This record gives sequence, structure tokens and C-alpha cells, in this order.
Amino acid sequence: MKLQKTQLAAAVGAALLVAGTTSVNAQNLTVQLYGQVNRALMHADDGFRSKWFHVDGQPSSTRFGIMGTSQIAPGLRAGARIESEMKSNPSDLVSFATPSLGAVAPTGVAGGSAGTVLFAERWLDASLEGAWGRINMGQGSGAADDASTIDLSGTGLANGNCPTDWGGSIAWQTSAGVAVAGGGAVGNTHACNDFESRYDRLMYTTPVFGGLRAQVGFGQRTAVGEATEASVWYSGKLMGDFQAAIGWSTVNLGTPGPAGSPDRETIGGSFSWLHTSGLNFTFSYTQVDGIGGTNAAQRDATFWWGKVGYKFGQHAIAVDYGTTEDNLLVGDEGKQYGIGYTWNPIRWFELYAGYRIFQLDRPAVSAEDVTIGMIGTRIRF
Repeated sequence: MKLQKTQLAAAVGAALLVAGTTSVNAQNLTVQLYGQVNRALMHADDGFRSKWFHVDGQPSSTRFGIMGTSQIAPGLRAGARIESEMKSNPSDLVSFATPSLGAVAPTGVAGGSAGTVLFAERWLDASLEGAWGRINMGQGSGAADDASTIDLSGTGLANGNCPTDWGGSIAWQTSAGVAVAGGGAVGNTHACNDFESRYDRLMYTTPVFGGLRAQVGFGQRTAVGEATEASVWYSGKLMGDFQAAIGWSTVNLGTPGPAGSPDRETIGGSFSWLHTSGLNFTFSYTQVDGIGGTNAAQRDATFWWGKVGYKFGQHAIAVDYGTTEDNLLVGDEGKQYGIGYTWNPIRWFELYAGYRIFQLDRPAVSAEDVTIGMIGTRIRF
């Protein structure tokens, strides 16, 4: 929904008059309000029990935002973006022990704790852009964010590149309903590890040259961890649409040394090709060094994932398979198989359904498969 300058001036002017201020200057400023609701029913089965959950779809959460942009000098534009999300029962955080979480903001990985809030920040960002590129400053995506999640299949909500967005907090069980030795939930053993997500950062993006662009940035990832990221992206035509990216990030989690935490370094990328016939192929890979958090437990985790799909008219269907190794414990191998379908009759409406099987191979441990099914809708405005 776009408000041009006259409408914006009237709206802002009315608000300022209420506040006792009459000065308004909205010349050439374009403001866009946007948002979406993504709700689903998710069925989980851990081999011992099963349950339906009412969830917010973590692959693309319920959110709303406002963006403003304007030319401030010849060849120079300024912009701002504020975006918040409100997730009631996120699909990666509900579990049999906690089937209802209300509106929450995750404070850790899937299976971790969550703090109850009304809204959670996603973007609080200012930007300057010209022929030389763009600079972003504030809360927003890091330079490598989503470099490993490119997906042109059309089924990204049902079976996207981060499979643990659905059922990530369902704990591994034996057939007797006892937690498996070594513990953990699906999100701990099958994580896709897509770089550093969003945080307070300074980022530079180059102009596009022949379909290529690069990004580099640094910022405060956690209370004690500073992040540096870089990535290269490509978008072009190859008997259809082709997109690819490669990224790198590092986070200093604490003071190095025998009693400290090593830096965590991630490298990886993805590509997706949508042929003119509708046939499409997608692949993603990440490797994380130092995922253990302490020198004593340090290990390297790898994730790879592939998808084959077909888009026809308003419909898309795809099957996928992937593995994650050593993400929680050395020797862990997590496998997952999935299928997803999406009906997209108009740009702002999607109806999707999917089914996924998670498996865990852990030395001397017998864990039951975890199966996840869902049906949901995303409505955007």
C-alpha cells in the first residue's frame, strides 16, 4: 500500500497538529506500508505421541512494516525501514511440552528459550544510495543473510531451505517415550546455519555489474559477539531464471584461549534454476567451524540440501532431501526428506501444504523418526 506525498502530508500533518506541531515537509517522499499474516496447522509425531499445533509459519513470519524513501540530492536517495513481527506459537518453537507460547521473540536456536513480547524488532534501518552503491546502517540483514536460502521453486513456505522452521523444537525420543541419550531437538541436530541473520550493522552493497553484486558489513551480533560478513550474488537468465550466492561470516564469541570461546566461522551458498518449462533445481550448502561454543566442545558442522520441483500455472510442487552432520554432537548425522505444494492464484495469497520426515543417526542411540505435516496460508498486503 503506497501513500504519495499529498496523502502522506495530510496524514502526518494531522498527527503533528494533534501533538501541537504544525510544520510538515513531505515533498517527494514516498511511504509504503506493508505486512503479512502467515498461519498454519502443524502436525507433529515423535514416534511416541502426536499432536496438532496452531502456529505462525517460521519460514516467513507474521509481520508489518513501513518504508520511506526520497531523493535528497541529484543522484542520491535516502531511505528508512521499520519492521516488526508478531509470532503467536512459532512453528519452530512449539513442542509437546509447550504447545502454546503466545506472542514470542526467540532468544536462541530452535529448542531454546523465548521471551514473551508484543512485537519483536526485525528492521530499524537507514540507508543512502547512489550510483556508487548503497550503505545501510542499523538493525537489518547482515551482508551474507539468506545467501544459502535462494529458492525459485515456489514452495519455499512448505519445504524451504531451512527445514527445521517446521517442528524445530520437537525433541528426539525412543519408542518408549524417553529422551534419547545426548538429548536435543530437531532444530539442534538439523540446523541449516544460514549465517548471522539480522543485527545492528553497517553494510555496503555494490551496484549491479552484469548481474553480479557484492555486500560486506560488520556489526554487533550478540551482547559480546561482533560479526563480519561478506557475500557475492548473481541473478540472470539461463533458459529461464537463475540465481546464486556465496557468503562468509565470522563471529568472535568471546576471548580466545583454553578457557574461552573460539570464533565461529560460516561459509556456504546456494543456487536455484527455474527452467522456462517450469522444472526447477535448488541446492544449498553451509559449513560452520567452531559451532561448539567452547574449545573443549568445538566441532565443525556441515549442511547440504537439494530440491527438485515443477511450477505449472498457479501451482508448484517439489521434493527435497538434505543432511546435517555434527551440529549438536560429534558423530550425529541428521537426514530429512520433504515434499511441498503451493497454490498461488494471485500475488498476495498463497495456500501451502507439506510433509517432512526427520531422522537422526547417533552412535549407539536409537531415535524414532520425527514427522511433520502442515497446511497453511500467507496473505500479504
